[in-house]
Amino acid sequence: MVVTRVQAKRRALAAGMALGALLAASLALSACLSTRVSSLAPNMIRLNMQGVDAPSDEAAVKEVLALAAQETLARGYTLFRFTDWTAGPAQIVTPGKPATANFAVTVTMFREGEQGLNPFFDARQLAKAP
Repeated sequence: MVVTRVQAKRRALAAGMALGALLAASLALSACLSTRVSSLAPNMIRLNMQGVDAPSDEAAVKEVLALAAQETLARGYTLFRFTDWTAGPAQIVTPGKPATANFAVTVTMFREGEQGLNPFFDARQLAKAP
């Protein structure tokens, strides 16, 4: 089969347009993905809570505990502890706007017997909590 230059250009243009559409779709979908959870190792994640609505410190801690328990169980572990709790940049509180959390924390996960003597949370118990 003989392909003319015009046909070759049309095919190249169609392939370029398809690639462009694929790139645009992947960028649009990546904007929908959560950036709150970053995997650091098979048993370690980083939870970024900066900018998450949190009417109080208690609500922020409850949310991070629930998220850590959920991620721990999803990865096949049952116990976890927080390490490297880091405060975010200073916030300017604007009257009339909701308060937001401003910290990130590393979660190290364990299976029963691996946790050592340091304090830990039981993800199964936290998952049962209301």
